[in-house]
Amino acid sequence: MFRAIRCDNRVVLSLLGAIRKNWLAAVIALGAALLLALGGLQYWWTGQISEFQASVLQTSLESSARQFEREVEREAGLLLTLMQPAIRPGRRADWTLLRERRAIWEQASSYPGFLMRTLVHIKDENGQWSFSEVGEFGSQLQPVPTDHDLARVEAELEPFREMPRNARSLRPPSWLLIPESGVLAKAVLAPIRFGRRASDRPAVGWSMAGFVVLVVDWNYLRNVAMPTILDRQFADEDGSRLYDVAIAWEQEPRIVYRTDDSIDNSWFERADLRRRLQVSARTSGAELRSAGQAAGIDPRRRFGSDRQVSVAGTDGPVRAGARAVPGARLRMVAGGEMVPIFLEVAAAHVEGSVAEVVERQRMRELAAGFAVLLLLAGATMLVVVSARRAARLADMQMEFIAGVTHELRTPLSVIFSAAENLADGVVRTPDGARRYGTMVLQQARRLREMVERTLQFAALESGGRRLSLARVALGPALHRAVSEVRPVAEQAGFALEHRNSPNLPDVRADEEALQQILANLLSNAVKYGEPGRWVGVDTETLTTSGRNEVRIHVRDRGPGIAKGEESRLFDAYYRGPASHSGIHGTGLGLKLARDLAVQMGGQLSVKSELGRGSVFTLHLPAMAAARS
Repeated sequence: MFRAIRCDNRVVLSLLGAIRKNWLAAVIALGAALLLALGGLQYWWTGQISEFQASVLQTSLESSARQFEREVEREAGLLLTLMQPAIRPGRRADWTLLRERRAIWEQASSYPGFLMRTLVHIKDENGQWSFSEVGEFGSQLQPVPTDHDLARVEAELEPFREMPRNARSLRPPSWLLIPESGVLAKAVLAPIRFGRRASDRPAVGWSMAGFVVLVVDWNYLRNVAMPTILDRQFADEDGSRLYDVAIAWEQEPRIVYRTDDSIDNSWFERADLRRRLQVSARTSGAELRSAGQAAGIDPRRRFGSDRQVSVAGTDGPVRAGARAVPGARLRMVAGGEMVPIFLEVAAAHVEGSVAEVVERQRMRELAAGFAVLLLLAGATMLVVVSARRAARLADMQMEFIAGVTHELRTPLSVIFSAAENLADGVVRTPDGARRYGTMVLQQARRLREMVERTLQFAALESGGRRLSLARVALGPALHRAVSEVRPVAEQAGFALEHRNSPNLPDVRADEEALQQILANLLSNAVKYGEPGRWVGVDTETLTTSGRNEVRIHVRDRGPGIAKGEESRLFDAYYRGPASHSGIHGTGLGLKLARDLAVQMGGQLSVKSELGRGSVFTLHLPAMAAARS
């Protein structure tokens, strides 16, 4: 048991040790796992929310469709119920009452412009059927000449005009719709008594008293009433239409109303909601009473007390209809074929469909969420990279401090030893004193060079150093730089070649900074180019990107630089693998050279090949030749 525990402890400790050693990779893996988990949860959550949103939108759409149907039924029911005159047994029909009922309609309806004219179709004094209009004033009916539309209406009504006195089985239509003429017609039956049955109760029959003919304005319905109802039921809170709506017959031509001209028969297959309804109307007694009160009519008066009848067919025996009361459904039939009228109401979201809208919204939410996650991942990676760079920079700074300390220690030790020997009288001859003096001078120059380079780097980083750019003759500047480095190169056993291209133009530069860059590149070539012991300097003039520039190449035949090292050569404090071979330096020379080149409007680049040497190129903008 103890062995097992000890083994488990070893596994845990080894795991913790591996994590401690590779903590950065562990943090990145943990962060990636958390981001993936958050992305999966977000995808699942948005799916659940989308299903709920689709359900809410579909429920809201169905509720709007029901409200639309109820509003249409209310308006139609109010009109059709009011315009049915009541006839009591033994009395003649008083058609002028329709004037009062139309006044009630105009007061109570939200769309009074739908009803254009109120006509009756009755027998005149000569027993001929004719049309008369119920005018606004006077108690007499005004004869109306029969035009083309009324002739069509008369042809539709003719089968119902002549009825036998005992037509107890007749079932004329409740309301006959003749859309070609813009007419709604209703047969009005008068109850009559004739004969007696065996039970001594009088038999009741029906006779045709006439027809109520309502001339309606279909353009008003399409252009005013229907858009108003649809905007109220299918619009957003700000009044913008949420759904396209279309209404179609089951017969051809199919579409009778549409909110958008692009809607066709195939659109119905993609609709979010389709409702099949029979053209009918319903109203309540309370609505009729409130309508009568609005028009100044006695609220105790009853409306719509005549019989409601409906069509069973065009041939064969028919039966009497039921008594019409408020709240009963008044059905319509189509003229000609006398068949019930069914409509199909369809609605679809203006942006396509509810499913498409919800899916697009989900995609937007997912895109926004994933963008946030990506930003979070990017920020995390930036923090990690910045932390690694900061750690690497700190390591390089420590190496720099250690290197500079070592570099300072050597000349200081030499100077201290020489001064101590001179103070102790070890050196007694003038030649010895001269030799010691030369040694101290060389080490002092070395110290000054290191201090100056460090101060220059600090000045460039803080922005305290500003270059003074002017026209500089490149030939003499190169000659001075090569002459300063030549003794050091020859002392190290290097061959130094210098070739200038003919007609070398002047450059725009700071002469002191240019000398510093060239001296750094030449001294680095001598330091690191030992295998070939050769350094070459040459120039060329080129035109790139529409500007003339001079390129100064410093070449060596040293060991070369690896590809992974080239991009880091110009970083502060960085020193390549050659620094481990005992070559002294601070790691600031190339960084200073590149920054100075950039401030002069140029750049510093490098190309190298392992085993064959390196080429450092200074690019400087060339200036046009000065006019004499």
